[in-house]
Amino acid sequence: MGKYEMTEWVDHVTDVETGEVIQEGTPVSARLLNKMERGIYDANNETVKNTSDIVSLAVEVAVLKNAALNNFTNNVFFENFDTVDSVNIERGIYDPVNKRLYASKDDRTATIKGFGGAYE
Repeated sequence: MGKYEMTEWVDHVTDVETGEVIQEGTPVSARLLNKMERGIYDANNETVKNTSDIVSLAVEVAVLKNAALNNFTNNVFFENFDTVDSVNIERGIYDPVNKRLYASKDDRTATIKGFGGAYE
């Protein structure tokens, strides 16, 4: 995304009594309005992407911090599943809203297979 070039908007000002133009205003055109729309659209898309990236990084930091504090430094994996259509969940519960796999309460593990190996 390139740097946004701002348009300096100026009011059109006339003398009320004489009608004399004191200041020419910035013309409003489809080109300028579309430029604003494109800037708003691009900024919104970038914000959505950044929010998703920040959430993913926050989850990874929390998992790594928890693993380090509990001396569980082996077998820590990060996989992002938009769906679980291509994998087989053998143990655990998939949360489609948060796109997370939670360990089962019985043995506190989650097992998934089907994407180049098995993680437990």
